[in-house]
Amino acid sequence: MLVIDKERPSLIRLTEILLELSPDSDIIPFRSYSEFMEYKSKSGFSAAFIDLDLSDNSGIELALTLKEHSPRCNIIFVSAHNELAADAFRARPSGFVKKPYTADDISAELDDLRYPPERDELFSRKLRVITFGSFLVYKADGTILHFRRSASRQIFAYLVDQCGYPVSVKDIAQDVFEDSEFSRQTSKNISKYIGFLMEDLEKEGYGDAVIRQNRTLQINKNRLNCDLYRALDGDVETLNSFNNEYMIDYSWAEMSESALRLRSMF
Repeated sequence: MLVIDKERPSLIRLTEILLELSPDSDIIPFRSYSEFMEYKSKSGFSAAFIDLDLSDNSGIELALTLKEHSPRCNIIFVSAHNELAADAFRARPSGFVKKPYTADDISAELDDLRYPPERDELFSRKLRVITFGSFLVYKADGTILHFRRSASRQIFAYLVDQCGYPVSVKDIAQDVFEDSEFSRQTSKNISKYIGFLMEDLEKEGYGDAVIRQNRTLQINKNRLNCDLYRALDGDVETLNSFNNEYMIDYSWAEMSESALRLRSMF
């Protein structure tokens, strides 16, 4: 879900309310139209709470832009001014919430959406990632996510292993492809593989699973249901399922920091 509000306290409060309604919710927050426009993946949103009082551009224009990428996104406008509601309806929103609002107000909007998904679907569209044993990635429907290039799949595995830490193309060259000299050709090849990776994710509606910013890449842990992350968080059942095999497809994973952290927990 998308949450946009120019006022930081309001943005935090709405995010907290949504997390209270469902602890597993995946929320992408922004404070301005320009921040949203810089975000690479605008597809796959199920719902968006948009402040009508944005300073750098109107919430209505933002909603119309969003719907070009996510046609069935449920738009819920938020404002302290009732008089703005009439103009907002040209964007065909799902609803309107007047500030100040309560958790019950937000819950009521989620229960009466223009395009009603199942409540679990709204909050649980995550990639299921297996790192214990072979590396596997499943879509929310339980089918395997396929990567066009094996190198792109390996880069995704590396990002998962890095647990959200931002990495550069040079890091990938050295750690994954063992190119310590970082040749120009290696740089070009890795950039190409990253492009394929982003296209593969975007095509399946998971473009935001990888954050690409300031010449770095990092995994968006909020978009993953991953055994590694559950284990490192101390989930006993997940830890007990670890048989000392970690991403056996890739030699670099054997002695990665994540693998060492896992084994130190036993």
